[in-house]
Amino acid sequence: MKMNKETYENLIKRFALELSEVGVSDDLIKIVSAQYERTPNVVAANSNETTERFTYRHNGYIIEATRVVSLQVKKCK
Repeated sequence: MKMNKETYENLIKRFALELSEVGVSDDLIKIVSAQYERTPNVVAANSNETTERFTYRHNGYIIEATRVVSLQVKKCK
């Protein structure tokens, strides 16, 4: 089952506020859109983006924290 381009675009527009609230950037949407446009028969398109990163080193120790946002659009049964 392939995705319908119009349905894909409508979903992105319809849930733009919710996507923004969880941290999905315009660049991430463009990456997923490009995947779909490049291969229109694809069942799913997805990408990940690191939105924030914290690293601290002190006395031989390191602490790291990363926030990653993932966007996946796929056809379901």
